Amino acid sequence: MKTRVSEFLPSRRDALALGGYGLLGAFADQTGLIPKLRAAGRANPRGGARFVVLIELAGAISHLDTFDFKESKGTPKDLDVRPVRNELYLSHRLFPELSKQMDKIAIVRSMKSHEVVHFRGQYYTQAGRPLNPAQAAEIPSVGSVIAYELEAQRRESDTFPTYLGCNLDTAGCGALSTGFLNPRHSVVDINLKNGTGATAMDAEASKLLEERYRLLAELDQAARVSRDGRDRTLGAFRDFQSSAYRILGDARWPKAFQMGDEEKARYGDNTVGLGCLLARNLIQADAGTRYIHVTHPDWDHHQRIFDHSRPSNHYVRCNEFDRAMANLLTDLAAIASPRQPGKTLLDETMIVMATEFGRTPGALNGVQGRHHYNLCYLSLFAGAGVKGGRIIGKTDTDGAKVIEAGWKYKIQPKTENVYATIYSVLGIDWKKEITNTPSKRAYRYVDMLGATEFAMDDEIADLFV
Repeated sequence: MKTRVSEFLPSRRDALALGGYGLLGAFADQTGLIPKLRAAGRANPRGGARFVVLIELAGAISHLDTFDFKESKGTPKDLDVRPVRNELYLSHRLFPELSKQMDKIAIVRSMKSHEVVHFRGQYYTQAGRPLNPAQAAEIPSVGSVIAYELEAQRRESDTFPTYLGCNLDTAGCGALSTGFLNPRHSVVDINLKNGTGATAMDAEASKLLEERYRLLAELDQAARVSRDGRDRTLGAFRDFQSSAYRILGDARWPKAFQMGDEEKARYGDNTVGLGCLLARNLIQADAGTRYIHVTHPDWDHHQRIFDHSRPSNHYVRCNEFDRAMANLLTDLAAIASPRQPGKTLLDETMIVMATEFGRTPGALNGVQGRHHYNLCYLSLFAGAGVKGGRIIGKTDTDGAKVIEAGWKYKIQPKTENVYATIYSVLGIDWKKEITNTPSKRAYRYVDMLGATEFAMDDEIADLFV
């Protein structure tokens, strides 16, 4: 039976037909907490990005069969590995589209994970820090921290949630809560398996919704005196009602979910394809969503990793990811920025491929698969000033050990550094601390105290130079 982070937290409430608002923290006592901030260091965020799309390959891609290719016993004959550029060899069978886009993408090959099991690894990928059950109830997801930080930038016309997830419920840990942050910074997690057929309300439905919301407001006002000072959690739920009402009344919301058959075929009619297509629509709508976390599940191939007869294998998953990310890059690079003349939406968007760890190096195991491996793996970065066509870090001939970290520190970069980079491009000081948490332990945006060893609290600046 799978353990989920929700076992440490209050129950979750569904809210929208297409997904659920991440209200895991909505009924906690800390909903009235106003964070007290202090700068713990001298971070100098670079800014320049308005949007971030993080694509999580949940289950862990095999680094040595893909973007850090190492031929070994058991390597399939049909991978069609070709030189691409700058010591990059890539399987044309697995990545026919991204092979043509690597001038836009930088690869960090020297990553190291604190974790080696999926539940903890996927929590780490979403929270930006290792799981500590003693603090789990108060720890927000990184997306919620971003929503909190960018709240002051929201315009009156911004009705969409700042933080939107696609298929977070398919990951082992589910969608994380806002922790000690206000529930208005929650994720709206869209389960794309339920379909994308959002439709605009007609005039009669809009009128009915408006009347019901008016009556609800009058009832709320009548009951306000009797509950003032006694129940802070209702305020959080009212924030949620207000957000849902504004979304339902905005014609841009159903338009973002209008995906034609041709576009679905181009991106792929699957979780990652639809997630990246939705991300493009949300970025183009510019209606308030700034951080999008797309989960691509089912990468855990302990056996028969390259068996064509199995419904899930690395051929299938790599081809899905290849098509989705390549078309997202293509479309954003072709759409002019409405704010910066001569720039595109890709210049304003960072796209990150992240996963929880790597796969065992060397030959395939006895059942023709690869187990979990945390000593080295990789991440991809594109857009928002990233210098594409570069490789940061180097592994040995088996892909088992990092022999060059590739950045200014001797230790390997970790998930903490991925999020420091994301914070930086969004203009967020990643060295901030929130000091008045319920446990009285300071919450550092990027925490150096990892589960197994220290992590540097810095961005991966080498991506940009």
